[in-house]
Amino acid sequence: MTAIDFPSDAQATLTIELDAITDNYKRCRQLAGGVECAAMVKADAYGMGIARVAQALFQKAGCKIFFVANLAEAIKLRAFTPGAVIYVLNGIFPDHSDYFIQHNIRPVLNDLEQVRAWARVLPENRPSCAIHFDTGMNRLGLSPDETRLFINDKDLRERLDISLIMSHLACSDEPENPLNAQQLAAFKAITRHFPDTPASLANSGGILLGPAYHFDLLRPGLLLFGGNPTRVIMPDKIKPVFQISGKILQIRTLEPGQSVGYGAAWTAQRTCQIATINVGYADGYLQMFNNCGWAYAKGTKLPVIGRVSMDMIAVDVTDIEISTGSDVELLGKHITLEMASEVSTLSQYEILTGVRDRYQRIYK
Repeated sequence: MTAIDFPSDAQATLTIELDAITDNYKRCRQLAGGVECAAMVKADAYGMGIARVAQALFQKAGCKIFFVANLAEAIKLRAFTPGAVIYVLNGIFPDHSDYFIQHNIRPVLNDLEQVRAWARVLPENRPSCAIHFDTGMNRLGLSPDETRLFINDKDLRERLDISLIMSHLACSDEPENPLNAQQLAAFKAITRHFPDTPASLANSGGILLGPAYHFDLLRPGLLLFGGNPTRVIMPDKIKPVFQISGKILQIRTLEPGQSVGYGAAWTAQRTCQIATINVGYADGYLQMFNNCGWAYAKGTKLPVIGRVSMDMIAVDVTDIEISTGSDVELLGKHITLEMASEVSTLSQYEILTGVRDRYQRIYK
């Protein structure tokens, strides 16, 4: 198929710093005293592009273990990471075993039905597996009753090649939440029955809870991509990894009393200069930023005004000298994920994974 030619500046841009992602990966290991570290690259590597991100982590950072949500993501990832260990968090569905075998992908088994189904696969063909124990999230994972049955079923356990046991913290973003300690105690009790099997509990927030939570394998996601997984100060040396920039399509003067955009949701209180930017909710910049988002240009934070449209937003540029065609930062080093999350009430995860394909992607 012939490539479609169009000007490189026809779209807003998403610039991704691959070196910053690999540096954040190494920093996660440092924060945990060198404990082995996997990478969460589900949801297209949190919106940053699984192909380029996974290759950088695999080839430049030495990451050898990856987690994705589903089998389709895993098969795609395998093409970029030959020889890496890939776990599928959703586990297995009926009739999917052959795909796991063909691509050497490991399921994370989440209930006894999945465990027994995987145990029925011929062992000479079957990859290793992880067992997920629910310690308080009440989402995926063997329930406490299933956990007791599994621990007591020696025959079933011995029919599996278990390469990892794991659980997932529900409140790691709140260091003082008592559920963290409760889950830690429950997981420690489980690990005593698997003394020779690596264990994993710490997601990004769990890494920051301290050594007791680190076990044998870290599973950072948000920290890799420059987000702050807790409600405290961002860890030192975690870098922003991307910038979304829009281009000014037009600047016009508004007089007091004139409004902007759908619903006339913002009205000028003074004579002002309003720039229209080529980014909207079709790009993932959602209406949660109506009248509360921020942009950045010429060393100045600039308010997003009125409603976010499908393809455009309006920004008040009265206080700076700027022209049509100029770039404006909407997310990045100056308008961080934390800042955007605070004003919009969207989580940092939602903002990251909501990034759409319509941006021109520039990898550095």
